[in-house]
Amino acid sequence: MDKQVLEGVKILDFSWALVGSMTTKQLGDYGATIVKVETSKRIDLTRTDRQVSVSTSESPDDKPWFNDLNTSKYGIVLDLKHPRSKEIILKLVQWADVVMENFSPGTMARLGMDYESLKKIKPDIIMASGSVYGQTGPMAHNWGVDGTGNALSSRLYMTGWPDRNPIVPSAVPYGDVVLPFIIGSAIIAALDYRNRTGKGQYIDAGMFEVLVHQMAPAMMEWQATGNVPERNGNRSDQAAPHGVYPCKGDDRWCAISIFSQAEWKSFIQAIGSPAWTAEDRFQTLAGRKANEDDLDALIADWTKDKDAHAVMKILQDAGVAAGVAQEYNDVFEDPQLNERDFLADLNHPVLGEFGHMTPPFKLSQNKPAVRNAPCLGEHTEYVCTHILGLSDEEFIEYFTEGVFV
Repeated sequence: MDKQVLEGVKILDFSWALVGSMTTKQLGDYGATIVKVETSKRIDLTRTDRQVSVSTSESPDDKPWFNDLNTSKYGIVLDLKHPRSKEIILKLVQWADVVMENFSPGTMARLGMDYESLKKIKPDIIMASGSVYGQTGPMAHNWGVDGTGNALSSRLYMTGWPDRNPIVPSAVPYGDVVLPFIIGSAIIAALDYRNRTGKGQYIDAGMFEVLVHQMAPAMMEWQATGNVPERNGNRSDQAAPHGVYPCKGDDRWCAISIFSQAEWKSFIQAIGSPAWTAEDRFQTLAGRKANEDDLDALIADWTKDKDAHAVMKILQDAGVAAGVAQEYNDVFEDPQLNERDFLADLNHPVLGEFGHMTPPFKLSQNKPAVRNAPCLGEHTEYVCTHILGLSDEEFIEYFTEGVFV
C-alpha cells in the first residue's frame, strides 16, 4: 500500500473544462503526478460556475465543482501568450510522460504545442486531446459542447415522452463524464505501448462518437428493420412493466423493470397476487404491452402508499429489478457507496471540509490517495523550483516579467 499504482507517471494538464479535468483527476487520485497549467486570463470553466451559495464571483477558489474535478494535482499559472512562457512549457514537456488538453481543435497548434511540435521536444511524448467532434473531419473545428453532441448522436431525440419535445438527458452532461474514463484507459494503453516500443502516441477522443455508441440498439433496429425508433418515455419494447412508480412521500419514486415471464411471476407473488394479476391481458409480454397504461396505473396503486426503499427491498428480495429514484441526500447516506468509500472528506483551505468523489473503480492493492485541488496558481513556485529545477533567481526573473499570470 506504500506505492501508488501510477506513481512515477508524470502528466502535464492543459485542460480547462470537464473532459480533461476528469481524465487527469482519476489518474492523479491513483498516484500520477499532475501539473495543471492555468491562466488567470481564462480560468478553468468550473472555476466560474457558482452552483452553491458559498461560491462568489470574486474568488476562483471557492467553487466545489472545480475542487471535486481537480483533486490530486499541482496547479500553476502561465500566460501562454507571453514569449518566455515557452521556456517553461519546454521544461514541462521534457519532464512529462503525457500531455492532456481539451481546448477547441486547432488551439494547441496556434500556441505551437500540437502533437507534432511536442514530438520535436520529446519524441516519445504521449498526448491526449478531448473534444466534441475529434480533431479531424468536416466538423472538427466547429464550436460545440456536450449538448450539441447529444443532439447530433440522436440520444437527445430519443430521450423523453412520445407526445412531448425531446429533453436533455440529465443535469450533468453525459458525454463529458463518460469520455474521461475512455481517455484514461487509452492513456494507460499508450504508456504500456511506450514501455514496450519506446514510441509515443497521439490520442484523439471525440465526445460525439461516445454518445453515438450509446445508441447502438436503436441504430441496429433501424439497420435491421428500417423502422426509426421513437421516444418512449420510461418504457421499453422488451419489458412491461418498465417505469418509475410513485411512492409514499413528496416526489418519491421506485423504478421497476420486468423482462421475463419468470420475473413477472415473482413480481405477482411479491405484491400478494392481487386479483388483477390473473387477468388474461396481463399473462404475456405482448398483452402487458398492449395494456401498459392500465398496468402502470395498477402498479402505481400498489406502490403509492409504500416507502420507496421498502418497495425496492420487497421486489429485489423476490428477484425483480427495482431501485429507488434517489435524491441527492439519499446518495450521501447510501450504504453501498459508503461501504466502498465513495467520498473522501478533504479540508479545503477556502471551502472547508466536504466530500470529494473518488474514482469509481477499486484496485485491490491501492486505495485512491486523494488530495485537495489546487487554488489558482498555488504551486507555481514549487513546480518551477522543485519539479523543473529552476533556481530562485530564475523563478523571480520569470515572475517579474509577467510569465506567471
